[in-house]
Amino acid sequence: MARVLLIGGGHAHLIAAPLISQATGDAVSVALVAPSAELLYSGMMPGWLSGQYRFDECAIDLARLCRVHRIEWIEDEIVDIDFASREAVGRIARYPFDLASVNVGSANDLGDIGDSSPRVLGAKPFAQFVDEWTAWLGAANAEPRPRPLVVVGGGAAAVEIAFALAALSGHGSPLAGSRVVLATAGEELLPGMSRIAARLALGSLLARGVEPRFGWRYVGAGDGCARFDGARQIEAELVIVANGARAPQWVGAAAGRDTVALASDGGLAIRSDLRSTSHAAIFAAGDCASFVDQRVPKSGVHALRQGPVLAANICAALEERARVRAAGATSVATRRFTARRRTLALLNRCDGSAIGAWGPIGFAGAWVWRWKDRIDQRFMARFR
Repeated sequence: MARVLLIGGGHAHLIAAPLISQATGDAVSVALVAPSAELLYSGMMPGWLSGQYRFDECAIDLARLCRVHRIEWIEDEIVDIDFASREAVGRIARYPFDLASVNVGSANDLGDIGDSSPRVLGAKPFAQFVDEWTAWLGAANAEPRPRPLVVVGGGAAAVEIAFALAALSGHGSPLAGSRVVLATAGEELLPGMSRIAARLALGSLLARGVEPRFGWRYVGAGDGCARFDGARQIEAELVIVANGARAPQWVGAAAGRDTVALASDGGLAIRSDLRSTSHAAIFAAGDCASFVDQRVPKSGVHALRQGPVLAANICAALEERARVRAAGATSVATRRFTARRRTLALLNRCDGSAIGAWGPIGFAGAWVWRWKDRIDQRFMARFR
């Protein structure tokens, strides 16, 4: 029996896993391995940070998803893939596969961190961030006082995290009166997004007391400060880094060792069929993968839309494998993923309002938040 191993609980696998199981039935063994049974949905992460949502309201139960769809659930953190032997290496055990899909998300570069404060958290991977943020906030709540907080990055994730921290710094919070600084190496916020939305975001951040720093390239932290190029620094007790995530280092190390093709940004090189350009038994999706034949921004919106294509092409690969064994025929039609030229972006201001962007158009208000919340709740309802 062929074994399909889905490595990581990323957004693409949320969609692909049930489709693969439904299409293959008992003829194929399908397993999903991830470090935590609860996946924080990225679209609701800022709302959880700011206290708008409880964790259970924006977390997807991967174990339940697998149980409902007759998929083997494995809770383990994968730290290596032996592509040559076709085994994923976890902290607990090794997991063989005939076909594998890698959807392990991304990680932020935390820079050079000293032994002393501040606490530095990467916004990704989510599972690690959830644990570290929960521990830090619990300690901060036990000792209420204003604290210097720094967010690194200028994209949508960094902007939303800055809004969340600004909301937590309001009256009545253990972090009331905290200073929030948003530092980015770029000269503007939300590059590649509507300039109207970017101006709305900057004005909204300023109105909420967030201090922007443009042209500040983050290099690390220590001695009570976040450090930037040019020997500049900002006082901080907490630094959250959300400055352009890359594939986890272990993915690149494993691929380099086993001559699996990597793209220039360090992600697994794939074509529009989501298959490795060098290894036919390997598929990849989401932030850890990089397309060689089209430009696809790293975002949950695109990763979710990769799910059905990933499922269809894994099933096609299984059929191809069966045909080769039976008669030597290999021609099986596959699907192509094509990124939409425009996608809707909705940024939570964490105060009951949101900013929207569609192409060059930007807009904001409480109605945008209600729209975003309906979309998020409808998505979560699919997994409850």
